[in-house]
Amino acid sequence: MVCKLADMPENGARGFTLTGADKSDRLDVIIWATRDGDNETISGFVNKCPHMGLPLETFPDRFLSAAGDALICSAHGARFTVDGACFAGPCKGAHLHPLDLRIENELIILPPQKT
Repeated sequence: MVCKLADMPENGARGFTLTGADKSDRLDVIIWATRDGDNETISGFVNKCPHMGLPLETFPDRFLSAAGDALICSAHGARFTVDGACFAGPCKGAHLHPLDLRIENELIILPPQKT
């Protein structure tokens, strides 16, 4: 489990650091949640810009544009769509690494990922 769905801001994004059972495996992730009435969708990505491998945010949970319609890399201004495609900035055409998240019983789950 990453978090409860209720812990996500409405139409917002949050960052999480996940660790393995032995605490040596670490994965920084971004979860972007959107709500339209009762329809809730989530997108998840590894928090690493394809341009230089830096985390997208400078300040905790500051991922979205002012309009809330794009993820932004604070280092060099790259902008990403809800599916992780970079449409502006130095890595235009590249993609964030997606994660296969699910919502189960009001929890956001990250099952083991295929490598």
